[in-house]
Amino acid sequence: MRHLCSLSLFFLCSFTLNAQNQPPAVTIQDIALDEENQAITLTFDIEDAEGEDVEIFFRASDDGGQTFRLGTEGATGDIGYPISPGAGKQISWNYSGSIQQGGEYVVKVVADDRYLIDIQDMADQVDSNLLRERLGHIVGRRHYSLALDKLNETRDTIERAFQEYGLQTYRQQFPYLITSGQNIIGSLPGATDDAAVIIVDGHYDTVAGSPGADDNGTAVIGVLEAARILSRYRFARTIRFIGFDLEEAGLRGSRYYVENRNLDEDIQGVLNMEMIGYYSEAPNSQTFPAGFNLLFPGAYQQISDNEFRGDFLTNVAVQSFTPLSNSFQEAAARYVPELKVIPVTAPDNLVPPDLTRSDHAYFWQDSIPALMLTDGAEFRNPNYHRSSDTLETINFTFMSRVVKAVIATAAGLAEPQHSGEAMATVQITTGEEHLHQLDCFYTVSPNPVRGELRLRFGPCREGRLEAELLSLSGQRVRQQEIRPQDGDVVMATDGLPPGVYWLQLGDGVYFSGQKVVVGR
Repeated sequence: MRHLCSLSLFFLCSFTLNAQNQPPAVTIQDIALDEENQAITLTFDIEDAEGEDVEIFFRASDDGGQTFRLGTEGATGDIGYPISPGAGKQISWNYSGSIQQGGEYVVKVVADDRYLIDIQDMADQVDSNLLRERLGHIVGRRHYSLALDKLNETRDTIERAFQEYGLQTYRQQFPYLITSGQNIIGSLPGATDDAAVIIVDGHYDTVAGSPGADDNGTAVIGVLEAARILSRYRFARTIRFIGFDLEEAGLRGSRYYVENRNLDEDIQGVLNMEMIGYYSEAPNSQTFPAGFNLLFPGAYQQISDNEFRGDFLTNVAVQSFTPLSNSFQEAAARYVPELKVIPVTAPDNLVPPDLTRSDHAYFWQDSIPALMLTDGAEFRNPNYHRSSDTLETINFTFMSRVVKAVIATAAGLAEPQHSGEAMATVQITTGEEHLHQLDCFYTVSPNPVRGELRLRFGPCREGRLEAELLSLSGQRVRQQEIRPQDGDVVMATDGLPPGVYWLQLGDGVYFSGQKVVVGR
């Protein structure tokens, strides 16, 4: 049975980021649905003002377009690079194995002309006057029991800003004593790989007796400034901005976030700002915790040679996450050369407690790449956790430079795109009688899996099957031919990033599949 499905063009956008080069425009003209063969054929047009070849991506969503993580690796036609602009382009997609039940689905076509977007332009948009103005609004005790009004006001400020910038915004609530903590989260979804996530964060609560200008009002405003600027652009990967709550009560907000995170996602880097506004060029203004000189002799010597001036940002990582630390160092050196950054990288098995006192710590514990970017807390700022932590003590030139480096790093990791896209809804009415299923009973264990996935077969008429493990972005990560009559089959999963995958068995005509969670 072949017929035209209902087509609802609900989103067509073209982003103008550069007056000299316009992003491509995509228009979906038609979708034909062939339920018998479980196939979709999509017809679309591409316009590009400069007539340049483009790269075409095809994505599909089962959650109303919030995420696009259905496996579309089998799509064929006018897809990939290079595709010339023009009308009547087509993509065909056999959705068997990706769509298991009827309902409304969203498909998306993205066209990227590969025009290079200048990250320097992003960094240069940081406005030190706006940083000062905004920090002035939130300075004040922000405590869950002794200053709840100001805490709630700050929550509202963060939420309104995220909403104003068009981010997918929500509050993640979690219990604590007789109250609830609230992580304020705003996401800028990636255009073509939204399961890959870069996080920019800072906590917004304070200790009971401090107005918290540096700790951690500077980071909150840094997060908002990064959101303001980066939300104007498109990226391949998702950038998520988070205001964490109850950091001062034992990292409660970040702990809850990490322990309840979406395993469908791959967090590729966390840029945690922890006090980024205190700066001093006075000799001996920078001190260290005991043993710092023994564990980090290179950093200590560099600071000693500068007469222990507190005129730098510390980039804190552990050895496993050296690539992320290097990314920050390179971005800062390239885009903010006036910012002095000293990296401090601890051995994985010997991390001093003083380096785990902020929201990056639970990401480290869950093996997620993260940095702590800090001015050094009480080892530089004499106002730490005191009533004297006020607006007047903040160096906004230094703070601006830090925010520029964070923006540049996040942008580079998320990969800027000069693209346009179009989305449409398609109603698939496939019932159970239309689902292609193998005449084969099997079980999968363990699930979640660590290391090896075991397939155990019961009654099965099939002699040979192809087993594929697909990521939710549609990439084939494991493939092997199996013979059910030979008994249990083991598929290796070691080396795969933790997350949700799709296991598909097929004989070339009929398919069966299920989700598999790969743990640590």
